Amino acid sequence: MSTALHRAPRLLAVVAVAATVVLAPAAHSAATSTVGNGPIAFGRFDPGLGFWTLWTAQANGTHQRRLTTVPSFFSDWSPDGSTVAFDYSAGDDEHIATVRPDGSHETRLTSGPGIQEVPRYAPDGKHIVFDASSQLPDDPAFHTDIWEMDADGSHPHQVTSDGFDVEPVYSPDGRSIAFGRIVGPSSPTDSAQDEAVYVVRTDGTGLRRVVAPRSGLEHPRWSPDGRLITFNIAPEATSAPGAGTVYSVHPDGSGLTVVRAPTADWAFTKAVWSPDGHTMLVVCHSFAAGVDFICRMDPRTGDIHVIVTTPPDRPVNFPSWGPRPRSRREAGG
Repeated sequence: MSTALHRAPRLLAVVAVAATVVLAPAAHSAATSTVGNGPIAFGRFDPGLGFWTLWTAQANGTHQRRLTTVPSFFSDWSPDGSTVAFDYSAGDDEHIATVRPDGSHETRLTSGPGIQEVPRYAPDGKHIVFDASSQLPDDPAFHTDIWEMDADGSHPHQVTSDGFDVEPVYSPDGRSIAFGRIVGPSSPTDSAQDEAVYVVRTDGTGLRRVVAPRSGLEHPRWSPDGRLITFNIAPEATSAPGAGTVYSVHPDGSGLTVVRAPTADWAFTKAVWSPDGHTMLVVCHSFAAGVDFICRMDPRTGDIHVIVTTPPDRPVNFPSWGPRPRSRREAGG
């Protein structure tokens, strides 16, 4: 779900550290890509700030570095790995900025009132797609649409309308955008909401539904080879069928498959693909510890390896995975 709908994080209690967790296999084919895997980014809760801040680390969880001191949420890496785009709170509003992986050259890209959030780079790095609203979440008419802008924040234009559209992501060829469309609460007494997966061309044409509305559906992502769209059912939506499960589906809506089902010990959310398409990052919620970790997940087998552990008062969330930085020779230098 969008950060605007989840500004107040769940406070988590006890901590338990697991080095490696091997779970049952999932029936799933691995994606392929020629792009190498680089560092990761994630959010870590700051008790003093009362919100999440943006961090980076090596792909194995080492060499962690804090990048922001403002409330920061979803992030995405530019295709060349030189910048990280992220959304952050500025008073009641939410904006999008970029920062270099060393924490320098933070640059604000949006300035309008309301909510601009969940930035994702186009495969060529020239554009960023995001969801936005000029209203605030406490407005009864609040909803977000999908927007696109140049990577420097210029020339913003609206892509979708007439829906409550969130969390867009480009197809690997850059021609289409997958996103979630919220269609309402699951029931008057349920905190979960019904959400569907849609795809639209970047010019706003060709809108089509890929996955029908499901209770707790959230966080669609496109595999690097273009063959799959993944999403999960929110672990906190305990009455929703499949709560805590990661699914995949073909972009034409066929072949719905469980990538990773929850267990008595673990539930899963916010799965994101590695740049090479062979593995994923996922937020693993430990029921025993009552805390979230960042894990690496094999989409072919479902095996889970914890890479970012955390104290109970500093849970982690919002993972993203950057490409391997190119050498000067690869970059033409």
